[in-house]
Amino acid sequence: MALPTSSLARICDVIRGHVETLGLETTPVDWDVSVTIGAPGVNLASKHSKNTLNLFFYRFEPFGFDADARPGDVQWLKTVCFITAFGIDEDGDDDGEIDFSAGVNELRMLSQVMRLFQEQPVMLIGGDDTGELWHIQFIPRPLADDQINQIWSSQGDTIYRPSVVYEIALAPVEPNEPAAQAARVASIGVDAGGDIENRFRSWPGDRQPLFPAASSITVDTQNPQWAPAAVMVTGGAGSRTAHLSLTFEVTDGAGDEADFSDFPEIDIWIAGDTARTGDLYIVGQLFQNPEPDQNSGKWSQIDTIDEITADAQVLDMDALPDPKPAAGAAIFTLAETHLTGLDKTCRNWQVQLFVERRIQLDPMTNAWVDVSDPAAGLHIRSNPLLITITRDVP
Repeated sequence: MALPTSSLARICDVIRGHVETLGLETTPVDWDVSVTIGAPGVNLASKHSKNTLNLFFYRFEPFGFDADARPGDVQWLKTVCFITAFGIDEDGDDDGEIDFSAGVNELRMLSQVMRLFQEQPVMLIGGDDTGELWHIQFIPRPLADDQINQIWSSQGDTIYRPSVVYEIALAPVEPNEPAAQAARVASIGVDAGGDIENRFRSWPGDRQPLFPAASSITVDTQNPQWAPAAVMVTGGAGSRTAHLSLTFEVTDGAGDEADFSDFPEIDIWIAGDTARTGDLYIVGQLFQNPEPDQNSGKWSQIDTIDEITADAQVLDMDALPDPKPAAGAAIFTLAETHLTGLDKTCRNWQVQLFVERRIQLDPMTNAWVDVSDPAAGLHIRSNPLLITITRDVP
């Protein structure tokens, strides 16, 4: 019977496949290399007939800044991988003489691994939940001679082979039963009362909470790694308002569902490089809570909104865009339909949005170029935008 799968084992196997294809869609024709996982003294104790790379994930360290994790939280680990090359002698032209010795092939294999992790130091691996991505990074981790000796002394009769060590940061170990997640802080305020049963009641209408203020911002697009910026704009002509955090209420609808028919028009005003078209994406998460309190829900990914174009390079809070922009303007308006997976039977919701650009360093030109693949390149996000939706406590 097969053992249950795990996020840690899946990530290690994906890394093995990544090395096996050198990060490409298909394996290069001149890369006839077998890649295995396990202790080198076990996998390659006997004579081998093919150039082989062995990945030995031998050390797992807890993430130092995650000491307060609860039993139902994801456990993040720094995973150390010992990569060893086992080469064979090759006679390329069948003349009876060795053209490439085992030692040369071992150096070739290790240099390709180091090149791959240098050019592609970050991987995005699909998680267990729909839309979930695990972000891992390859970090070189040199070992002292005594540490190398400790590893090889435990591998039986297998002789020492050239090796490199990388830290995989950070690999998740996901719980079977995730802990309930909490909503984000959308605004702050003070209200004192004597009845503990009222702790989840709606905020008093005569007390104005403090929301983060939106300020003007200019995006420096001369920097190849510029980050987009965004604000939410609501209201009619002459009464436009910019928000970083927005709160509104919905009423009860048919049955147990909330009525979202009055979902407001929320324009996402984006700053970036207006000379580029469709190079931005809106990504985010949806929090849904079936209970009246704010600590019993779960965050999930919403579908990415593709091919968004920046509206301006400067977001001037004294010159907000009109609700119905001129022809050709590209201001994006958020609608209820963008909240994929929305469960209207819940009691409260939050939407966290980012404007994202994806870039990758071209090793040939040493220039940053835009990429569309969500599993490739460097993701640079804007400031967060937060929308809080509530309905009355029953």
